[in-house]
Amino acid sequence: MSPRHTVDELADTPLSLVYIAGSVADAQLAERVLDERHIDFAVSLETFTSVSPLVFGGEYRGVFFYVPRFQHQLVRQLLEAHGLKDTIDEE
Repeated sequence: MSPRHTVDELADTPLSLVYIAGSVADAQLAERVLDERHIDFAVSLETFTSVSPLVFGGEYRGVFFYVPRFQHQLVRQLLEAHGLKDTIDEE
C-alpha cells in the first residue's frame, strides 16, 4: 500500500500541513522522498495567497502535503534537506 492518501482517508489522524508545492516537479520530488521512507502523507490541491516580497501577490494553486502531526518536524527537515524550502513551521 502506498503511503500517499487523501486528507479524508487520514481523517482519524491529527494532521499537520508541512509543505506546499508550487510546481509539478516539486510535488513529485516531495512525494518521492516521502514514499521512499514509507511516511504516511496526504495531498490536496488547494488555493493559497502569496505574500512574498519576491513574487507578485495573488492567488495560486499548489499541492498541499499533510503528515501526521507527530512527524511534522522530521518531515520538514527531510524535505528541506532535499532542496524543498517551502515548508511550513509547526503550528
